[in-house]
Amino acid sequence: MNEDNKRTFSKIYGLSNERIERCGVSLYHGIRFDALNRLESIFQSGYILPSSKVNNKFTSYDGITKYLYISNDLDENCNMGKYVSVMPYEDDLEFRVFVKENIFFAIKASIKAYETKHVSFNEFTNIKDKDKKEVFYSYAFNEYFVEDGISLNDVNYIGIDSSYFNGNLKETIDEVINLIKHYKINIPFIDEYTNKEIYRLDTKRLSKINFNLK
Repeated sequence: MNEDNKRTFSKIYGLSNERIERCGVSLYHGIRFDALNRLESIFQSGYILPSSKVNNKFTSYDGITKYLYISNDLDENCNMGKYVSVMPYEDDLEFRVFVKENIFFAIKASIKAYETKHVSFNEFTNIKDKDKKEVFYSYAFNEYFVEDGISLNDVNYIGIDSSYFNGNLKETIDEVINLIKHYKINIPFIDEYTNKEIYRLDTKRLSKINFNLK
């Protein structure tokens, strides 16, 4: 694909890197499958990688071999396993499903995130040689593709939404904090719903958040 035919999120909205940094503009990437295992593998590598570059087997910090669910199906996966999918914040169903219901990363919008052309699922599955086209296609609204991967240095915060999370919230929060501590990840862990910090390594402080969980 010709670089000249690609438009990035920041260029589309006329955002300079300085303004993005000043305003904290983020793009979001949710971990939908094997969330805690995938999070640990990201912490180990230091990168959010396209699924085709992720080893589906890794050794956890406790010596246990763990396996990841990875799909590079061209019809199932909009990014074809070659790119990392990110989305801007939107109050809609797709953002909830792909981001809010999961552990997610809020990423600096200054990264090169390329726009996609939205098509229906049926149209998407009928497009041949998707990875060779002059534009990227997606059946998800507002999806952007990042080539190669995203460094944890470009992550503003790790997030979870206590109002939408699809899983055991308290147990997941405890596991995420444990992984942050073990791998010494100096990125804030934030509840998107309350906009409060859950944990930050450099302050060794847990915020006083009452999730009213049983």
